[in-house]
Amino acid sequence: MPFSQLHQYQQKLAQLGQRQLLLLAGEPAWQTDQIKQITPLCHGDWITISSNQPDAILPEQAIRLLGREFLHAVFDANTEFNTDALAMLTGTLKAGSVLILCLPDIESWNSYIDNDSQRWNDAQGGLSTPNFMAWLKNITLGNNQVMVWQQSTLLQLPVIMETAGAWALPQGEPTAEQQVILDNLLLSTSCVWSVIAPRGRGKSALAGMFIEQYQGNVLVCAPAKNSIDVLSSHTNKAISFYSPDNLLELCINNEIQSDWLIIDEAASLPIAQLEALCGYFPNVLMTTTVQGYEGTGRGFMLKLGNNIPNLRTYQLKTPIRWAKDCSLENWLNQLLLLDEPEYDVDLQQQGEVDIHPLQGNWHNNISQLRDFYQLLTSAHYRTTPLDFRRLLDGQKQRYWSASMNQKIVGAVWCIEEGGLSSELAHDVWLGTRRPRGNLVAQSLVTYGLTPDAMCLNALRISRIAVLPQYRRQKIAATLIANIVKESQKQAIDYLSVSFGYTDVLAQFWKQCGFQIVRLGVHKEASSGCYATMAMYPLTEQGEQLLQSSLSAFSLQYPQIKQQTKLHLADNLIPRHIATPQERWLMMAGFAFAHRPALTVYESVANFLVGYEQHFPLLEAFFVDNKSVEQCVAEFSLSGKKVLTKQLRAQCAQLMAEKDAKLTLRYQQWLATCSHPSCFDFV
Repeated sequence: MPFSQLHQYQQKLAQLGQRQLLLLAGEPAWQTDQIKQITPLCHGDWITISSNQPDAILPEQAIRLLGREFLHAVFDANTEFNTDALAMLTGTLKAGSVLILCLPDIESWNSYIDNDSQRWNDAQGGLSTPNFMAWLKNITLGNNQVMVWQQSTLLQLPVIMETAGAWALPQGEPTAEQQVILDNLLLSTSCVWSVIAPRGRGKSALAGMFIEQYQGNVLVCAPAKNSIDVLSSHTNKAISFYSPDNLLELCINNEIQSDWLIIDEAASLPIAQLEALCGYFPNVLMTTTVQGYEGTGRGFMLKLGNNIPNLRTYQLKTPIRWAKDCSLENWLNQLLLLDEPEYDVDLQQQGEVDIHPLQGNWHNNISQLRDFYQLLTSAHYRTTPLDFRRLLDGQKQRYWSASMNQKIVGAVWCIEEGGLSSELAHDVWLGTRRPRGNLVAQSLVTYGLTPDAMCLNALRISRIAVLPQYRRQKIAATLIANIVKESQKQAIDYLSVSFGYTDVLAQFWKQCGFQIVRLGVHKEASSGCYATMAMYPLTEQGEQLLQSSLSAFSLQYPQIKQQTKLHLADNLIPRHIATPQERWLMMAGFAFAHRPALTVYESVANFLVGYEQHFPLLEAFFVDNKSVEQCVAEFSLSGKKVLTKQLRAQCAQLMAEKDAKLTLRYQQWLATCSHPSCFDFV
């Protein structure tokens, strides 16, 4: 086929406001040759996402593209298929765009090793993803609007589906949908507004039009400054832009005021940060997508509505950046299940709940896959296409569903953890290794008294969701109770869960029988809350792990409370009294290995009694809670690394002052023991 025909075809797409996918399946060198001939004919940006090509945007940096527009793009998936990046890139492409998708020969897709699997699967190295590739093949080859060009065949151009009436890109004037929203925004005196829509519907453009028409002060906030390009292009006024962290700091210090705050790409920010920002301005406008490109979905809006009671939401439905029924958008929505079903959240449903474990062979039950995943996107915050990939091909996954009237209304997604060698667990306890995966088990070892958490068999509850209209019926608690019963039959030593701390969530897990055993001191980027871990013992060994984990937590909780200002409810506070052996073990792990400083604050304070004047650095850091910067300056140190080295050395010296023989025994024991435990030593 002459390339001139492809050029004419692309021009026809532009006239009709359409966009289309071109699959190049073959060797990378052949793909490069075709792209070199196509790009000069079809003029455009030809932005490229690839982990292999020079000057290309890396897949993990695709979030930088949000809020911008491009004509034509290349997505290189020869060695890794980052579906999040694909979705973000597709949403930026204007009418008339061709998206070139580069993949190996179709016959080899069953054995395709996807290096992107290292993001979403615990296994080391790339993972074969036959289920996703079979899904991709079915969606792509079954779509008569996709251009498929294999190295061994000629390109056949599909017939372009012509829609009734001519298409034209709006020339800066608001659409009817946008005008209704603008009129309401301009009349607002005090309210929090959100405008939601799939990509390409004019959310950012609407924000720019509002700035142009509003006569007062407006501030703009977004994850990155280049993400407001579209917004800026719809106003002639200068944009007062602030990063979220900087703006919040100015607000806290009462150094900034404005009539309006506009938060573009709001779902990319933690809910807690959004809630805090909304409290400082009389009017706020947030724009975001409801399709799960960045882990938004309707779950984001539900959670946002719970945290901001006076939230008013508008939705834009008609595409602006391209015409209706765009074949590229339809293909992407099918591939990643981005079209969410509409639920009547005000309709209260009742009925008998049936709990069932699911087999997980989703490729043999497409309707079940769709129901399970779309429930997560509708009811759970931060579900992304990465989760869809894990569902299809992830290892060590288990699933349960709750059904009412033969409809899935609740879901639990679990991941197997633990079962690792004592040698690896020992290295993690010492702080010399940090293997992939085992989120809770590895954290319990890193901050705990023993490496048992990584050696025992565990099941971590990764996601739990119930559709909004079915809540307050104890469906989630019933799901958990069923998982406990099933796990007790399967030699699982303990269940675990990790969540962003809120009082409501903490009490829910407490009521389900879980006990908090870890609290992080840094807020999660996604939730804006402190990471919290809880466990439910199922065997005698699991109970022993719980008790040792609670002992470690009790040693660390005073310092965690100091750093986070988070005060647990009385029924959540660990009550264990640390033994001398536990304090010695924690001290030895910090002094003679590479364990974190958080594990020894209480122990150092205990050891320092009577020795304060001999160890002013330990007193300053561990007792007076002076920062790294303060200690570095006060003791004339060159930086954090030297400070840590000094702290470890002085802890060892302090231990020797208390008991030289016992200190030597701990030092030698840690160097030779493959399974440290404070219960079988001394």
